[in-house]
Amino acid sequence: MRPVFKIIIVYEVIFFIFWNFLYYSNPGVESWFKLENLTAIYTVLSTMALGFVFVYVVFITMKITGVLSKIKTLKDPRKNF
Repeated sequence: MRPVFKIIIVYEVIFFIFWNFLYYSNPGVESWFKLENLTAIYTVLSTMALGFVFVYVVFITMKITGVLSKIKTLKDPRKNF
């Protein structure tokens, strides 16, 4: 599996957990989802897009500045070499 797909899957799982926490922690959110279906869908999708853009900007910034290549060259401290 490509690393991009792994990142997307991890992001979706974190987002799903976040929205479940938000949904079940606030009793007013349940009725809001029932009354405002399109608004709720728009809010969920726009939050996902905003989170994806934020993660992508951080990734590109790390790649341009060279931090990503320095992180890749770090040795795993759990292994004895």
